Amino acid sequence: MSETPLQTPEKPTVQAAFLPKIDEEGAKALACSWIESQNISSRKQQYRIGRAVMVYYPFWEFIREDGNETKITYRPACGTLMTDLQKLIRTTTPSENLPSDLTTLPATVDAAYYYPDTYGISRGERLTAVPFWLISYKIEKSVYMLKIDAETGEVLPEWHPYKESINWKKIAAAAFVPLVLISLTAVLLHPVLFILDAAVVIFLVYQSRMFSLIRVKTKEEKNGS
Repeated sequence: MSETPLQTPEKPTVQAAFLPKIDEEGAKALACSWIESQNISSRKQQYRIGRAVMVYYPFWEFIREDGNETKITYRPACGTLMTDLQKLIRTTTPSENLPSDLTTLPATVDAAYYYPDTYGISRGERLTAVPFWLISYKIEKSVYMLKIDAETGEVLPEWHPYKESINWKKIAAAAFVPLVLISLTAVLLHPVLFILDAAVVIFLVYQSRMFSLIRVKTKEEKNGS
């Protein structure tokens, strides 16, 4: 008796795509305008714009009939923590004539995941690609990232740097010897010297700009961004 080979589930394919209306230079201009409008620091800081990369994100397009109204909603088919991408809004219709060089991020979230939150009678669903420009910018020694919707021009910031200004391994190595020496001296001479230990730790954390990053995040949360 021959064994039946296991069937592997087919990967969903993109059936439609929103076409970019903003080119690279336009995306960089939007990025510069957004950066200059933000109060990133208490003092004026110079920034540098990096290269822009076009990326297509896959989204599930759900068509639902709710009473006399047809609703179209979009939900990310690729895992993301960005709330701006969780509920994408579109007033235009995607094109079914896909670009010849279209490449999307892999779809890692099945459409069924969103069924409990999609109301109405199902009238169809499909995988749709949405273009974004990814642009990095550098302030002092920290590098940040922006996503810019290549169709609408909406700027989607990510507050945290993906490159720290100081390597934490180097900080630990540089701090270990003086901290041990100060601690031993404090044990032998006077416990007050432990205050010096704490001061060294605070200085190193300050040099790593952790406090400034926390302040930036707090400001953005207060402003609702």
